[in-house]
Amino acid sequence: MNPLAERPDIRRRVYIAFWGLGLTLGAAQTGYAAAQAGQPVWLNVALSVYAFLGAGIGYTAQANTPGYTGEHEA
Repeated sequence: MNPLAERPDIRRRVYIAFWGLGLTLGAAQTGYAAAQAGQPVWLNVALSVYAFLGAGIGYTAQANTPGYTGEHEA
């Protein structure tokens, strides 16, 4: 059971925070690339953790979409 499934108010805040974090990390990565400065270790780690967390966030979002049946549609 996902703790966010029954709390739409918290779920909305998590989605907004996740979006903002992704925008911030993406901007930092773009800035380092444009400056040809090399990507720092903290950014590599942050992007990896962000991608990992995205699976859980995406699953929660998809499971709470109207019309979700739990079955994969081909």
